[in-house]
Amino acid sequence: MNPSLEDQKRFYEVYKNDFEMNHVNAFICFHPASMCEVFMPFNRTLIVIASTRYELGRFSKEKWRNWNKNLQVIASNSRNVIAGNNLYDAEYIRYFTGVKAIVLPSLCAYTNASYKQVIGKPFIIAPIHEKNFHSKFMSMLTDSFKHLKIAVAVAHLRDVYKSHYKYSQLAEHPGIIYVPYQVSAMSLFEQYRMNIPLFFPSLDLLTEWHHTYGVVNERTWDSVSGKKKKASIVSGVLDPNIPDPNNEFDLHAIRYWLKFSDFYQWPHIIYFNSTDELVIKLTTTNLTQVSLNMKVYNANLKQYLFEQWRQILQRIK
Repeated sequence: MNPSLEDQKRFYEVYKNDFEMNHVNAFICFHPASMCEVFMPFNRTLIVIASTRYELGRFSKEKWRNWNKNLQVIASNSRNVIAGNNLYDAEYIRYFTGVKAIVLPSLCAYTNASYKQVIGKPFIIAPIHEKNFHSKFMSMLTDSFKHLKIAVAVAHLRDVYKSHYKYSQLAEHPGIIYVPYQVSAMSLFEQYRMNIPLFFPSLDLLTEWHHTYGVVNERTWDSVSGKKKKASIVSGVLDPNIPDPNNEFDLHAIRYWLKFSDFYQWPHIIYFNSTDELVIKLTTTNLTQVSLNMKVYNANLKQYLFEQWRQILQRIK
């Protein structure tokens, strides 16, 4: 995660004349994206794809700044690729480096499952990572069921499946309800590719919940470590009117950055402005049509992604 400069130099010295390494055409770095610093001396094509906030492993001010400089150097060579697997991380990279990263979403087409609702199965509530909000959300949802006099079967994922579950089992539920802990997650890619209807709080509601309760508690590395801050330890390079993405106390900053989340970029996701509206939409949404719309979008996205990767691979020298 965080090799010293000495280790990076030793790595290059050990492998610079290695037979197998000398047949490598490109290095791809995902998690952490900063690992590509180790491969820079080999003078090969570098494909940097941030699957989360790109400073992972470079948390000190000095190391983060050095990584920014190196990323700018990597981006300056046209054979290299800088990307986020979601718009949030692409914009986050641009905020701190000025590098215009492309968006290369994960395909996650390996599930071999597709939505096929089985009557009698409940709507699934995805894990809510902010423990204090878990009970509050359930209380609000229960109150909505009562005063609206609507009965809908809902259950937490881990109450239905204690440990493991098959993708095909998940695809049998009518839909999945989220209070997201992250702006992009691999399980979300999987579920969307399976054409499962997904319910999310609206941008305004999630902004309010996060500002008050900190529900998206893995949005910043500071909040992951339990130390929410008002500013990043390094400065951004864009228009100063763009708010700091790591400010966890400013409502405007939170809303500005949350809008880049996957679930506000992808079509056919169902949004609710309150638990009352959620309950109503659970009973009135044409789930079959939503799933079919998702299926069409996924098919087009697959073609688009294959073309993106074809062009990237052709650039490798």
